[in-house]
Amino acid sequence: MRKSRVCDLLARRLGLRENRITSLAQRLAEAGLLPTASGPPYPDLSPVEVARMLIVGVTDEGLGAAPKTTTKYGGLIGPSATLEEVLAHALSRPESIAPCRSSLEIHQSDEPYAVLTTAQPDGPRTLVFGKLADTETVDRLVTVPGSALFAIASEINGVSAADVDALLEGVGQQQSSEAA
Repeated sequence: MRKSRVCDLLARRLGLRENRITSLAQRLAEAGLLPTASGPPYPDLSPVEVARMLIVGVTDEGLGAAPKTTTKYGGLIGPSATLEEVLAHALSRPESIAPCRSSLEIHQSDEPYAVLTTAQPDGPRTLVFGKLADTETVDRLVTVPGSALFAIASEINGVSAADVDALLEGVGQQQSSEAA
């Protein structure tokens, strides 16, 4: 998927301003963290590049800090890889993101950490990236719900926005009937 389509997708699914995510993406491209093109053919983004855009969009610490912000949070080390690598893998496999059981939490502070919960055949899997800190020292907590992660993953893998919305509506109705 091209950068402009990813900007639109992230704006819609995360409630971000499209102009802002486009500006952040431009800063990442200028820093060599996203591909650039001076004309056709325009390159498609890799899953890692989509993960970078998602991370910089939700942790936005300013345009000038976009590359540093992406490296700071995307580079958090987990059990086997960085946050951006594991998030990219999850986004390339929508079936690993259960809308009602998955989430991404990024704890922004001097010592940031992130928690990614995905769905596995044997139940939810929670991975911690960075060193867990006392929640009282967190400057800002950003949570991306499973429904948004699922929608992003589905759309970058070719499912139409209308079909994703229908799937999410079905999940919501199922949850409502189970709660009643």
